[in-house]
Amino acid sequence: MEKVYLSRRNLFTLISKLDRKKAGDKTFCTIIKSDNQHPKYPQSMDSIVVIAIEDEEYYDRIPGEIHEKDISA
Repeated sequence: MEKVYLSRRNLFTLISKLDRKKAGDKTFCTIIKSDNQHPKYPQSMDSIVVIAIEDEEYYDRIPGEIHEKDISA
């Protein structure tokens, strides 16, 4: 199974890019991870592109439930 590790900073960056796109900025909402040499969290592939998209773009149905502790206020 392939693995990629996203830090909190990576996740916040992707969310920020979504917000910036919604505000009219030009962004591909993308980060490229090439960190397969990390001593503790090496990803299992040479490089991977991670692209964030809005829920409305992804789901053609009502999304599944989110744990109540994970819903942002």
